[in-house]
Amino acid sequence: MKKSARGFTLVELLVVISIIAVLSVIGITIFTGVQKNARDAKRRADINSISSALEAHYNSNINQYCTANAATYCNPQDAWFAGGKIPTDPQTNVNYSGLPGNGVTTYSICATLEAGGTYCKANQQ
Repeated sequence: MKKSARGFTLVELLVVISIIAVLSVIGITIFTGVQKNARDAKRRADINSISSALEAHYNSNINQYCTANAATYCNPQDAWFAGGKIPTDPQTNVNYSGLPGNGVTTYSICATLEAGGTYCKANQQ
């Protein structure tokens, strides 16, 4: 009787390992791109949210982006947002550039996107 060989050959194992490695690299690359796009979408939503909050608290009597009291800062207040804090960049956790200061009549809030370029929103009044 002839004894049958069991198991895989070295070439078969190398082929399977190579296929798994290639699929892993492709998966990681796609996943990284999706994460960048998601962070960029969050940045756009944050900028729109901040702009909407500023417009909602626009005081037309003094022509400034402030609360009803002219002595308070024009910067967005934490209480204006559902999360209880001003939105920040999802990757660096830093405030977006262009938040207005006290007494300004215009603003332009911007975020640098990972896909390239910037996204800005300016005052509407």
